Amino acid sequence: MIEKQDYIDFNYVPQSRGIGRSTLTILAIGIVMIFVIGGLAATMSGYGHMWPSTTTMRMNLGNMPTQ
Repeated sequence: MIEKQDYIDFNYVPQSRGIGRSTLTILAIGIVMIFVIGGLAATMSGYGHMWPSTTTMRMNLGNMPTQ
């Protein structure tokens, strides 16, 4: 299969240089964005909501006809 065995060195095991700096930067920005979006969602959750609502239809569900 392999004609020239001298090109393959099975004694050398390549060593990883670790995770790249750009990958760690993107990961850190992503984690920060998760917390920013979560904070905005929690902060804005009350905007435009009134409780109890005065304009919604109110039905007594206890008087619904049974079949």
